Amino acid sequence: MSDDDSIFFNARLMDTAKNKTVYGLQDPCTDDKGAALKRCRAAQECTDDSGTAGVNMDIVVGGASEGSRSARGTQMCVADAQAADADDSGYVPLPVFTLEDFQRLAVAPAENHVQPAPDTLKNMNTNVFAVAQPQTFTTTLGGYPVAVRAYPVQYTWNYGDGTTLGPTPLSGAPLPDGAWDVPTDTSHVYARTGDYSVTLTTSFYGEYNIADTGWQPVAGYNQVVSPAVGLSVWRATVHNVADDCRSNPAGVGCPGGTR
Repeated sequence: MSDDDSIFFNARLMDTAKNKTVYGLQDPCTDDKGAALKRCRAAQECTDDSGTAGVNMDIVVGGASEGSRSARGTQMCVADAQAADADDSGYVPLPVFTLEDFQRLAVAPAENHVQPAPDTLKNMNTNVFAVAQPQTFTTTLGGYPVAVRAYPVQYTWNYGDGTTLGPTPLSGAPLPDGAWDVPTDTSHVYARTGDYSVTLTTSFYGEYNIADTGWQPVAGYNQVVSPAVGLSVWRATVHNVADDCRSNPAGVGCPGGTR
């Protein structure tokens, strides 16, 4: 999903720099006068994707200070109503896609897997693992098109007995067929019998590209909770019995028996 323009999962940029790159639009005709201005305006006329009349503006990197802006060498067709928001220098700032905007997207939760389930044994390793996929979205912000990419990067499990694991980049993995009581990076040993609920929260890292200006990090994680997995923890005991479940349905190991 990532490309050369992406800063895919650069935690320093996301958590420290906090998205300091600023993109905006610049009227290329601002410095023209008289007949030159008319020719420039006519040359920049366009129609946007919705069929609305507009004007081509330069995509620039930098803030509101004219001396800090530099053109990217590309233009965008901007509706006349949006172009009218330009300041005296012909600059229109593009909106920033915030963490709140990211959290409003319908990011699909990771699959929450427990082995074995719905039953496991006390004092034995119960394996958990997550299956999550990168996701893409298209939306709008302030009238501008926005492409968004979400990447699963951290996982937190709550085993339901008061213990947790994470956040960790480890997603775990399924056990081979027939494997049992195998310790893994994400497994857990229950010390008591009972019914528990295993929950998983996945932290998604986001990038956004507004109006095809370039990929930027979203300042924060979108934490998505997966459906819980119910789990019954049983104790394993060994008994010598003299009858079977037909003659004694409440006997040890029978459906009507006790744990």
